[in-house]
Amino acid sequence: MTKICHLIDDTSPGGVKRFLDFMQSSPLTSQLGKHEILPVSCGVFRAPRPDADVIVSHVVLAWKNLPFLLALRRANPGTPLVHMEHSYSPAFDRLLVKSPRRFHAMLNISLSLFDRVVTICSAQQHWLHTAVGVPTRQMVQIPPCVALDGYLELPAPDTTIRSIGAFGRFDTQKGFDILIPAFRQAGFENVTLDLFGDGPMRADLEALAKGDPNIIFHGFTDDPSSAMSRVDAVAMPSRREPYGLVALEALAAGRPLLVSRVDGLIDHILNGALPVDRLTTQDWCNALQNLPRRTDVQRQQQSRQLASRAAQNLVDGWTSLLADLNV
Repeated sequence: MTKICHLIDDTSPGGVKRFLDFMQSSPLTSQLGKHEILPVSCGVFRAPRPDADVIVSHVVLAWKNLPFLLALRRANPGTPLVHMEHSYSPAFDRLLVKSPRRFHAMLNISLSLFDRVVTICSAQQHWLHTAVGVPTRQMVQIPPCVALDGYLELPAPDTTIRSIGAFGRFDTQKGFDILIPAFRQAGFENVTLDLFGDGPMRADLEALAKGDPNIIFHGFTDDPSSAMSRVDAVAMPSRREPYGLVALEALAAGRPLLVSRVDGLIDHILNGALPVDRLTTQDWCNALQNLPRRTDVQRQQQSRQLASRAAQNLVDGWTSLLADLNV
């Protein structure tokens, strides 16, 4: 059986950890081989030499972590190395990088140490090639997945939309500071905005809600499919989003989904998400007001069918990659 070792430098709850848990526990992904998850410390010139046929990095690329990557390559000269890029995207580059030339140089040097780079959305792959200079032959696009059974089993909403859900960490990335004023401006009487999550912006977001009884803060949930069952539509006004697992989950649940036209959320538009072109209060107010009064059954079915194939698409992608690496 093929041995696949996944290196991770952040084991806190989040999208990467949920993806790796799925890779390790799903009967479908077991077709690829045996998955081992190995936590590592990256800020050192020392790396493991696992007993594996292929090593997959999920670590965050940074100048301080380059010694670790060099050591990883040196310690495993005969083992294929793959990096899966979860963190960086065109919008990250545009919004947060002060020195693009230096940032791109770090990415180029780091990624050159790997035999293949797995990208998670079309915009990311295009950016890595055109802006960073990663050869297209080195990259393969394989979107991540998590367990979707709980979402696919949810009854699709078939009544007038009464609840709009937002899921994620309360920080500037998610754009909830745009969503809350937009919801208030929309002037709904019998619709709630239900926010599931927590984070450093909670107090600021609660201040924006101004005690509106129709804006409900539920806090962090460890049962996201149950939370999804409580809403009739989902909004993702993200400023950046390399992929967006919440989008995949919302589509699997048959919920109408509003997304920013940014990064990985663009790919979800092809699967049925409704785009909002600009991240302004007025644009999102208009989008919320224009949500269908009743859910579109045909659109729901198409979205759920596409989402239901996500796990098999992931397995097919990794199967091809491993074969290409002669693993």
